[in-house]
Amino acid sequence: MKLGKKFLSELKERLEKEKKELEEELASFAKKDPELEGNYKTIFPDYGKTIGSQEENMDEVEEYVSKLPVEKTLEAKLQKVNEALARLKGKGFGTCENCKKAITKERLEVSPTAKICTECKGFV
Repeated sequence: MKLGKKFLSELKERLEKEKKELEEELASFAKKDPELEGNYKTIFPDYGKTIGSQEENMDEVEEYVSKLPVEKTLEAKLQKVNEALARLKGKGFGTCENCKKAITKERLEVSPTAKICTECKGFV
């Protein structure tokens, strides 16, 4: 099955929008790691320059620790989006990495970052 240019253009637009949203969300509490592409570093909260109470210090640590798994989840989503955009530019988009058959249009509509078809998904 051949995917049409209009369909691919719509998926590209969706992926680019999702990429922008993920980057904005990450930027709200993390900064890009200049040493490792695609990696972000959660910013440790600073409630002031003076040494605070033990409770304030614990709040800072708690806030920081709670954002770490969010950062990792968003980074993983962003990586999938970037990989899908790269496949759209080159070759391989819409082809199952496992069996090399076409991924259905319906699956790509639901999950444009999909790299495997629904048949292989149950086995991988």
